[in-house]
Amino acid sequence: MNHHSLQPVPRKAAFTLLELLVVIAIIAILAGIGLAVSSSVRQSADRTKCLSNLRNVGAAIGTYVGEHEGVLPGPLWTLQSCWYKVTDPATLATQLAPYMGLTLDYQKRRMDVFVCPAWQRGGPYADDESFLLNTQVVVNGTMINPWGDANLADDGANSDPTSSSAPKVLARLSDASLSLIWAMQDLDAQSVADNKPPGIAPKPVHGDKRNALFFDFHVEAIPLNYHP
Repeated sequence: MNHHSLQPVPRKAAFTLLELLVVIAIIAILAGIGLAVSSSVRQSADRTKCLSNLRNVGAAIGTYVGEHEGVLPGPLWTLQSCWYKVTDPATLATQLAPYMGLTLDYQKRRMDVFVCPAWQRGGPYADDESFLLNTQVVVNGTMINPWGDANLADDGANSDPTSSSAPKVLARLSDASLSLIWAMQDLDAQSVADNKPPGIAPKPVHGDKRNALFFDFHVEAIPLNYHP
């Protein structure tokens, strides 16, 4: 008899139940880390794109002001969307369309520079308002609306610069530096104190920050005391 036939047959290596559970736990941890990193990268990219959009809006406002004797676009609605057409002059997109190389006519069109990717990712919303204008700026101790109030204007325009419905001269806005006064920022339900319109973003779309354009046309992500 061949003595090799008496040798025990070695068993194939296999995972024990404990080893299998450890492997599953490690995979779950790695997947969680990967998702967190991916979410953080996406949020950062959205914020950067939104700030770039606002910077382009600021450049267009600066050009508009330069061609209108220093006067800001307006009169405007307080809440702003990405839509523009010639029959809706109270939107910033309509006022700035010629300075963005876009043609104004009676067809309603979307201006992509007014679309924040983080806002769009959180939709759909019932309404399209995604930005809030600063309508309360102190000048010589008096609160004014620098954009002019479209609700008070007859047809979205007013030629009397002293009227409360007329937009104001940018250089005369405030005793403080224009770099300290935000002009437009992300809109959400927490940035509107009263009369919250339905369908807007329920919370800040950039998490713990809101992107803002200032009256000196620089942009900045403003930290919030908000914890989602």
